[in-house]
Amino acid sequence: MKMIYKMIVAVCSCSMIVSMAICSWAQDKNRVTFIYTNSLNGMIDACQCAADPKGGLVKRGYAIAQLKTKYPGAVLLESGDFCSYYPDTLLTKYIMKAYRHIGYTAVGIGDQEFAAGVNVFNQHINQLPFVNANLYYSSGGRWLSPKKNITVTIGTMKIGITAIIDNDAFKYYPNDIITKIKITDITEALKKEIAAMEKMDFIVLLSHCGFKKDKELAAQFPRIGLIVGGHSQTLIKKPVKIGNTFIVQAGANGARIGVLDAVINNKYIASYKNTFIHPRFEDPDDEDIAKMIKEYNDEIAKQFPR
Repeated sequence: MKMIYKMIVAVCSCSMIVSMAICSWAQDKNRVTFIYTNSLNGMIDACQCAADPKGGLVKRGYAIAQLKTKYPGAVLLESGDFCSYYPDTLLTKYIMKAYRHIGYTAVGIGDQEFAAGVNVFNQHINQLPFVNANLYYSSGGRWLSPKKNITVTIGTMKIGITAIIDNDAFKYYPNDIITKIKITDITEALKKEIAAMEKMDFIVLLSHCGFKKDKELAAQFPRIGLIVGGHSQTLIKKPVKIGNTFIVQAGANGARIGVLDAVINNKYIASYKNTFIHPRFEDPDDEDIAKMIKEYNDEIAKQFPR
């Protein structure tokens, strides 16, 4: 009987320790959930295809709404190329509208956001919380730029977010786009923005430079706590750590949503859980985005009647 009693006490004690650990994680005041996406490539609707993507933006919208309920105050980030690489002005309009509906915290800019034209991008510049530190574009006879950084407050923590894009991202674009875009030196741009955000509790970089370049930037700028990558469409299954900087990216065609649940101490990630949500064709639609897709298809049908 004494042995059984000791075993029960041991099991109960173990359970209490696990419960306390879970409770501590859930209530940690320095806990921040980063939900991150990249490289949608204009995949607005779901498909029953064998390969990714299966969910499209219509399923992503529903999945992110569920994640926001599960993780109140989550920071929702996009690193670019959510528009199609084909110059579809109408599709760009509806994707921008859908992204606004989803409610991103900060949106980095990829080269594909200009595929339908620089003026088309400028029409939507105020619809989303775009951020970029080294991109300028010409529209209406003026050189313009997005916000260079964004600050968000989660509990008592201030998080600074900036973004960059590599000049090589526009290598294969036509002259009518290239001549209207200027990409300044990444190193100088980041030096300036990191200095401006030095008092932040945590710094996030939305990078549209590719995974290889992101590793170099992590080594070059150790003050950055998290790099959300893009452009290379790399699926980083486990966050890569360079020094104290973590690098994440969610792969190609918007097939996955990354969820990085992090505890931040002394300006860096002290512990984390990283998972992926993979929306499927069978999952529920985001009803508002489903309506947008119908409107898009109806407009296409009017433009190109059979």
